[in-house]
Amino acid sequence: MKRDTHRFLRIAMTVLLVTAGLYLYAETAESSDKGPAQPVLFSHKIHADDNQIQCQTCHSYTEVSPHPGIPSVQKCMGCHSYVAGRDVEYTTQGGQTINIREEINKVKGYWRRQEPIPWVKVTGMYGTTSAGMPEFVRFNHKRHIKRGFECSTCHGEVEKMDVVHKAEDLTMGFCISCHEENADNEEHKTELKDCLTCHY
Repeated sequence: MKRDTHRFLRIAMTVLLVTAGLYLYAETAESSDKGPAQPVLFSHKIHADDNQIQCQTCHSYTEVSPHPGIPSVQKCMGCHSYVAGRDVEYTTQGGQTINIREEINKVKGYWRRQEPIPWVKVTGMYGTTSAGMPEFVRFNHKRHIKRGFECSTCHGEVEKMDVVHKAEDLTMGFCISCHEENADNEEHKTELKDCLTCHY
């Protein structure tokens, strides 16, 4: 009887571990369109990878402000007044087929109606809870960009994503680990000991 119990426990534990491993693999496997649905299917892959447009071209506030800023319709129209996009079908990494020109026409529609595009935040800061950080946590983009950190350090390889998704769990542990690994002087480590640096 005891032998059967041990055998059952070994089998159950094996099944549990394999299931957990498959779940973790599925969660971390590079993919797909696993980010939130957006009002316009904006492909960072087309813009940042295929066309080599730098992050700061659209997220221009990162170098001058604590907040990165979501590009306004006016910023989009700065290019798309001239670039109509091809009238072609495009299949995203997740298998969704879109027409590039139709997506650009959605942007133009917001412009004509003088409405902001209601983007859904992906990384989550400043009051959002859907993607991570509580509202009392602040992250100063400007300070990190000025020190030479790449956007991909926290955001992953966005230039490879058709649909942006959260690449890292932006927890306090993630931030502290990065500071400990990258702090080139004691001042940056000391800064982490002051809670008000990030929590206000």
